[in-house]
Amino acid sequence: MVFTVVFAGFTSCETVDFADINQNPNEPNQPVASSLLANAEGALADLLTATTPNLYVQYLSNGQYEEESRYQTLNWDWEGWYAVLTDLQRVIDLNTNEDTREATATGDASNANQIAVATILRVYFLEMMTTRWGQIPYSEALQGLDAQFPTYDTQEEIYNGLFDELDMALDMIEPGQGPNGDYLFAGNMSRWETFGQTLKMTMALRLSVANPTLGAQKFNEALGNAISSNNENLYYSFLADENNDNPWEDRFLAPSFRRDYLVSDVFVDNLVGSGASNMPEDPRLKEMAEPATSSPGNYIGAPYGAVNSATDDYSFITEDIIFTQDAPAYIYTYAQVLFARAEAAHLGWTDEDAEMLYDMGVLASMEQWGSSNEEATAYLAANPYTGPQDIGYEKWVALYLQGYEAWAEWRRLKAMGYEKELTAPAELLSNATDIPDRQAYPATAGSLNEENYNQAVSSQGPDELNTVLWIFGG
Repeated sequence: MVFTVVFAGFTSCETVDFADINQNPNEPNQPVASSLLANAEGALADLLTATTPNLYVQYLSNGQYEEESRYQTLNWDWEGWYAVLTDLQRVIDLNTNEDTREATATGDASNANQIAVATILRVYFLEMMTTRWGQIPYSEALQGLDAQFPTYDTQEEIYNGLFDELDMALDMIEPGQGPNGDYLFAGNMSRWETFGQTLKMTMALRLSVANPTLGAQKFNEALGNAISSNNENLYYSFLADENNDNPWEDRFLAPSFRRDYLVSDVFVDNLVGSGASNMPEDPRLKEMAEPATSSPGNYIGAPYGAVNSATDDYSFITEDIIFTQDAPAYIYTYAQVLFARAEAAHLGWTDEDAEMLYDMGVLASMEQWGSSNEEATAYLAANPYTGPQDIGYEKWVALYLQGYEAWAEWRRLKAMGYEKELTAPAELLSNATDIPDRQAYPATAGSLNEENYNQAVSSQGPDELNTVLWIFGG
């Protein structure tokens, strides 16, 4: 079953340029499915490079202005994400409506492949949204005047619905070309199959606390079909063009020219480990960060949650990312899949070998970041598998700069009891009492949909940053 999930009346926090993609449905012009899909895919750019979640999990520290690392922002708008869902729903509608489906498929992919791609992508966005806010409008959303005040579905209802949607989409994939407008995977349906199966595996592991029985079932359904090598890593490709280049480069060079987002002391110190600042134990640090400008050859992390005005004294993110317009943004990686499989083996969900998969995960992450085989082998020999806490730590390292995914996994691992331990700054802003467990609803949510907002807050808990969500043990 495909749920129609779109809602109007809120504003997006991420800076996504949606241009003119949300056309007036009363206008006579026919929307073009390929343009709608292309604009929806474009929303991935800012999502995958968002700064705040990378600060939550302490990969980064701020420079002169430390408020973001002290959780200043309470309310997070979501109109942009529902606008994206609107476009994806319109792609589905154009391919299912008897009056438009034939014309929509003419000169394009089959109706089935277009529906499959749009559905997989919207499941990805919706899963991201529920891990940020918790209960959200889902089953009654995007129905316009038919449901002006949609209910907020529980996370359990949302995950059940998303699994149904994803399974339907995967079953629909046909041989042949994918849709026009797909610049994420250039219409390669085998890549979309891999994306959908890896998304399914990731969602299944998210249930390790809230519903491990369903989680194990769905995990095994995806096992063997997810990313199987670094060559299959899923990422958003940017261009060496100001119209679609890497947002990290935009922050450090034109148009922002802002020397901020230093690598945190928490991350640097952990990767330096038993080594030295000029020779870290973990060779990935040399690929992930730059030595401090004022201390050549030395990797020095900036104190987390503090004002760090003397930015030359600390390490920045690698120039391969912050000074490179076409540096990719990872969606899912082989290392992430291997650590997921290692944890599933530890949990008894599969009969695979947790230690072997842990070793493979470390080596895959090393390869992804460009460390040599010799460096990777030496690191692994010094850091063998001893239990799930090792998986938790290595997954934290491997998800470097994958902000929202890293934050979601850190919260889940925390509920499991083997996360990389992190400590919040001493003085927090907003109503935070610790590292955020969620983001609060848009500031206008209570006034625009009061009854359903109040019901969600009553059921889920206070609309605050440290209300633990159902999916993470709340």
